[in-house]
Amino acid sequence: MAPPPDTIDKAFELMGAAYVTALTSNATDALIDGDVRAINQLRIPLNFSLINSRAVEATKNYRETLVRFGGSEVTEIVHGRPARVFKPWLKDAIESDKEEIGKIVRDAIETGKPLKQVEEALDGVFAMREHNAKLTAYQETKALYNKGTMDRFADEDIHRAEWVHLDPQDDPREEHQELNGSVFDLDDPIWDLLNEPNCHCYARPIIPGRSFEE
Repeated sequence: MAPPPDTIDKAFELMGAAYVTALTSNATDALIDGDVRAINQLRIPLNFSLINSRAVEATKNYRETLVRFGGSEVTEIVHGRPARVFKPWLKDAIESDKEEIGKIVRDAIETGKPLKQVEEALDGVFAMREHNAKLTAYQETKALYNKGTMDRFADEDIHRAEWVHLDPQDDPREEHQELNGSVFDLDDPIWDLLNEPNCHCYARPIIPGRSFEE
């Protein structure tokens, strides 16, 4: 007998809520870590009350975006330049999974498939879901870490930063290597490239009166 449709709907509501909670927790940690890194580069005293309050406020906005719009911003190349584009990946992923699982269950009932085959088909869906969840969480955390860094720079009246490429690397991106040592405004879209998977580059703030070598 097929499970009632509302049972499947409720199960996926719980899955969506759990996903939002996990990503929001990651967001808080990433924003704090980015803030702390910026402070260390700026060589100013740590104020954890201020850091936490900033992270909490930013995380609230992030969670609201996930819940209300079912997605977040991702980095894409638009007209040859990196840009942050909103993608409703959360809603789409949950709906896609729900549709796929419903299809597997209906097919099993209509054709009388053995339970073992049904379990294998469902395992495939959830294995891919876990892979996508880990990848998404990694990319989101990295982007929010960089946001925490840049937001702190801006709050401390820093307007420009130097691109630093960490060498040696096994498989470096040539375009990132070429940017090493270049200076850009903090609001330049070029910094979105820091959010690419496995990028180890970072922004070093340009502080008036202080050389890079200090």
